[in-house]
Amino acid sequence: MQIDYFTTVAQIINFALLVLILKHFFYSPLLKLMDEREMKIISRQNEAEDAKREAMREAQSYQKKREELSSEHEELLVKAKEDAREFKEDMMKKAIEEIEEMKIEWQKDLLRQRSDFVADLKKYSGLQLYAITRRALRDLANEDLERQIIITFVNRLKNLEDSERESIESFFRDPKQIITIRSAFDIPEETQREIKRELAAYADADVRVQFVIDDDLISGMVMSAKNAEIGWSVSGYLDSLEADFSHWLEKRAL
Repeated sequence: MQIDYFTTVAQIINFALLVLILKHFFYSPLLKLMDEREMKIISRQNEAEDAKREAMREAQSYQKKREELSSEHEELLVKAKEDAREFKEDMMKKAIEEIEEMKIEWQKDLLRQRSDFVADLKKYSGLQLYAITRRALRDLANEDLERQIIITFVNRLKNLEDSERESIESFFRDPKQIITIRSAFDIPEETQREIKRELAAYADADVRVQFVIDDDLISGMVMSAKNAEIGWSVSGYLDSLEADFSHWLEKRAL
């Protein structure tokens, strides 16, 4: 078989040209396109990996925040329960203290009321006792008692103290002054003259004396002259005793 070298060479050249043409116009763009596509795929894969990693980071951050919130919520819940318990205990303590204070004040008020009642009762009883005593002594007064009172009064005039004597002498320096003698009963005229004689001993002239009946004296005689008062009466003793009793009650109340 005879080989046609020219044809063979021509075919080889045509094939080489075809390969060059295909490479230039087909394979190179195709390879470039494939490389670009591969780069895009790799880029997308990288982006996907980055997104995945970012998502994981976000998920971890979310989980961490959730755990922190859960922990804070638990702490807040525990703190709220503790605050509520302390508030309840504080309110209970204050309520107990207020109740105790009210109880103490009530007891004090009760004691004050009882003390006031006892004091009023004592005062009323004492005053009633003095009133009854006054009435009883007034009812028991008789002529014998009145005569004894007159004798006591005259003896009293005869034995005046220095201060009383000076007061009466000073009183009698004014002739217009009048001595008042109060009694719970009528004084006989003879006794009146005797009293005037005793008083005249303290004056250089006649004395002016008026005799007045005073039922409040109960039993007794009292002479009043300026700043001096001389005499004796049951009423005076009772008044003194009543004043002492009132003073004693006031001291007990303090």
